[in-house]
Amino acid sequence: MDEKKLKRRLNTLARLLIVLVICGVTVYLYPRTGSFQYEYQKGMPWRYETLYAPFNFPIYKTDEELKSERESLAENQLLIFKRNSYIDSVQTEKFASALQTIASSTTGYHSLEPLVGQLREIYRTGVLLLPDEWQSRADNIRHIRIIENHLATTVRFSDIYRWKKAYSTMNDAVHNAPLPKSTKEKILSLNLNNYLQPNLEFDLAKTTQSHLARLKEISLTEGIVQQGDVLISKRELVTVEKIKLLNSLKIEYQNDLGGTNAFMRTMGGQILLVLVALMIFSIYFYYTRKRIFYNTREFLFLYGMFLATILMGSLSYHQNINLFAIPILFFPIIVNILIGSKSALYLLLSTSLLVSYYAPNSYMYIFMQIAAGIVAIFSLKHLQRRGQLFLSICFIFITYSLVYTAFILTHEGEIKVTQLFGYLWLLINCSLLMAAYPAIYIFERIFGYTSEISLIELSNPNHPALRNLTTRAPGTFQHSLMVANLAEEVIYRIGGNPLLARTGALYHDIGKTYEPVLFIENQSGGINPHDRFEYDESARHIINHVTKGVEMAKKYNLPESIINFIRTHHGKSKVKYFYYSYKNKYPDREIDESSFMYAGPDPVSRECAVVMMADSVEAASRSLKEKTEENITQVVNNIIDGQMQDGRFANADITFKDIATAKQVFIELLTNIYHSRISYPKLTKDKQEQDNP
Repeated sequence: MDEKKLKRRLNTLARLLIVLVICGVTVYLYPRTGSFQYEYQKGMPWRYETLYAPFNFPIYKTDEELKSERESLAENQLLIFKRNSYIDSVQTEKFASALQTIASSTTGYHSLEPLVGQLREIYRTGVLLLPDEWQSRADNIRHIRIIENHLATTVRFSDIYRWKKAYSTMNDAVHNAPLPKSTKEKILSLNLNNYLQPNLEFDLAKTTQSHLARLKEISLTEGIVQQGDVLISKRELVTVEKIKLLNSLKIEYQNDLGGTNAFMRTMGGQILLVLVALMIFSIYFYYTRKRIFYNTREFLFLYGMFLATILMGSLSYHQNINLFAIPILFFPIIVNILIGSKSALYLLLSTSLLVSYYAPNSYMYIFMQIAAGIVAIFSLKHLQRRGQLFLSICFIFITYSLVYTAFILTHEGEIKVTQLFGYLWLLINCSLLMAAYPAIYIFERIFGYTSEISLIELSNPNHPALRNLTTRAPGTFQHSLMVANLAEEVIYRIGGNPLLARTGALYHDIGKTYEPVLFIENQSGGINPHDRFEYDESARHIINHVTKGVEMAKKYNLPESIINFIRTHHGKSKVKYFYYSYKNKYPDREIDESSFMYAGPDPVSRECAVVMMADSVEAASRSLKEKTEENITQVVNNIIDGQMQDGRFANADITFKDIATAKQVFIELLTNIYHSRISYPKLTKDKQEQDNP
């Protein structure tokens, strides 16, 4: 096996390994439960055959029902108090002692004993002070529990004395007692508040423990479905009651997947799903963008974007983040801007299928993602300003909102307050997409891509490399401008990236700034330095402008996509003028043809191929003595046909039809540039004398 085949097989194995790693990571991130095989929405007809209960299973209460029961328990929570008997005896004896003092100065003590008995009765029943958080809910309390000597007694809350009620009862007892008015006034002057103190102390720990115990007693189910019962018939409307039954079956089905065999079957199914999605993604690049598939850098970038999208989607499950808030379109937007819309579309489709596994309603989620993704891809086909990204994100949010609203109205018939949070999550999602703008710069630097934003910056005449070209080789700069105009128009006609072609054309000859006078467009006064060189030496100087151009491009940190125009604008062609001149001068010498050939390589992209054509035809058209349409047509056809015969476009992504269109565009533009002017007639001698008397 030769080295080339071995290297190709190793590259294929490496790519296969990367795909398998992505598959393994994706499956690892998936939930370890099976996915219910039926999709259903409220208000929609049942699309499947009549569904019978496959086994006995309980009917699970809905989250709303369980929430209502818990709230009801909280409202009717049984408060627990501990009786403090010490307070009873101390306060009663204190009150009795005070009354004895009054009795010794007025009347007998036995007439005051009923008041002591009243206070003792109040304490026996109980005096309490509610916690602050329960003050507002006092009217809803029906019973409380009192613990005394480790025995608990449940009593009606209305029978218990609160401080205000206890004071009012004692005050009424004094006023109603058969005592002289002066005695009553003396008793009231004692300030009854001094003898009233809560003897029922709130026990927070036991109250909380009791409440938790009652919460645990809430049943999660209500009733049971027997095996063979009809759950829902074909085309029957999916109502709230039917959803309850179907959800119960779904829960039971997923709970039943805990066994080893079921677990392995579930994982096997997940592996197949991921492999199918990866296959869709890979087949597209293998058969339509094979250059990208075999380019290691671009392969790593694209499959890295694939994995990054899956990792971002998994945050909804592993970090408990709402899936609507996760900007899944972030990486497809990056791919769209740096590579193209078709690649971004396939990334969107394949990743949306996998990320939807995390969505509660996968059909709605896929619909939303694909609709919003298509809007994003085509609204950002040519990103040249920051405002375009903002406007595109607005369109994405509108698309998300429209689809979300449509599904809510279809399923629920109305938009509930709780569902308004969905719009908030979508707004957060779209806000995070703004981070794509700075991220483009990062990915450009890491993977060597060039976005249209960077191309606009590079095409600015004030760029140092172009400023240097303008000042040192003004003729070459004018030639480059002409080539840029020609190439840009051709790419507009045949398809491609016009801005890339224009920018590459502006830089393709920057190597001529090294020795500008060696090139005819920069010469003046009829002085040609090549007159003192041998033909092979002249050829070496001319060829050298490509090598120097690449060196200068790297010095100015130009991206690889622009350097490719410098390398390939002559391909592997010969410097024919000096080659044939040398051959004619030295017919007997053996010619080293490599001395008269550019190192190449030949163009691969259609943009580079078009710049090669434009460079040659523009230079040749300048040398025409008579720039008529016929002469221009002949020159264009001869030059491009010669390049085709020499195989200059064999590796380029360009068709014969594209080349024919390019010829026509060159002829049209060059004819318009060098259009014939009207010759104005000269004045006769008589006419001149009349005009100048």
